[in-house]
Amino acid sequence: MIKLSAGTAHLLGMKRLKTDAPPTTAYLMAGEGCQNDCSFCAQATSNLANKNELARIRWQEYQTEDIISNLSQAAAKKDLQRICIQAVDNPQAEESITDFLDQAQVDLPVCVSKSINSLAEVDKLLEAGVDRVNIALDVVDPEKFNQIKGGSYQERYQLLEAAANRFPDRISTHIIIGFGETEKQVVKLLTQLKELKVKLGLFAFTPLRGTELAKQSRPDIDNYRRVQIANYLIYNHDFTLDQFEFKADKLTAIDIKKQRLKDLLATGKAFETVGCSGCNRPYYNEKPGGVMYNYPRSLTSQEIEEAIKESRLIEDGRE
Repeated sequence: MIKLSAGTAHLLGMKRLKTDAPPTTAYLMAGEGCQNDCSFCAQATSNLANKNELARIRWQEYQTEDIISNLSQAAAKKDLQRICIQAVDNPQAEESITDFLDQAQVDLPVCVSKSINSLAEVDKLLEAGVDRVNIALDVVDPEKFNQIKGGSYQERYQLLEAAANRFPDRISTHIIIGFGETEKQVVKLLTQLKELKVKLGLFAFTPLRGTELAKQSRPDIDNYRRVQIANYLIYNHDFTLDQFEFKADKLTAIDIKKQRLKDLLATGKAFETVGCSGCNRPYYNEKPGGVMYNYPRSLTSQEIEEAIKESRLIEDGRE
């Protein structure tokens, strides 16, 4: 079973949808109903959430042959830059990925995000032609990790680290802001991931009806903006942990002159979606017209100014 996100189906001409930001990556989901029991995810088999949802996106099943044909046309027209396959943890999904990779002859890099338990699994996917493999952390705080995802954060991180060392520049991860982690924990992790050359997909927690965390609040926008700024400075300007200042584990200042920080943020890139190259994930975390955590496009000058203001960093920054 292969499903397409609503935006991807629209871009491929398989669904009609009104959108102001078409995806630049084709988002596919393999399988339905996940054996993992993540408290935030609609795909967990233990909850009553709609299994046509992932994040706040609706997904619909299509014939694999039709998907591949339309992907080829979109790639030829340069409408897409990447294919991202997000797989639930069940045998059906594994088979769907294998069949798709065997059949697809699309001239686009492919990223696969699935439950990985060994380096051998990573090697198998890369040998099958996958460009990048995503080993999602999702939850930053080790104790919250056990409560929300189950299992050991340390073991998951060690697998991610080992994969990054064994397969340099081929590994990605996801982290979700809004599970009670501290900003200091996040910034420390970001510096570690940068050193490992792990690509990062940054998400804001989105409560979904029917999940265990359906009533939990979304992260405050100022919190998310500070994380975005730290991520941008670390990944794009080689900032290190000692350049960030914290009070009660909250990011309060950056060791840089205020005007220089403004100049670095003036492009708005810090507030755009981050992930693999060509990934913009339109409205994965947002409702059109609502609070924009990740912008799927370039920001206007007014939006840049507002995003910087929301971070509450500049007013407290160094002169």
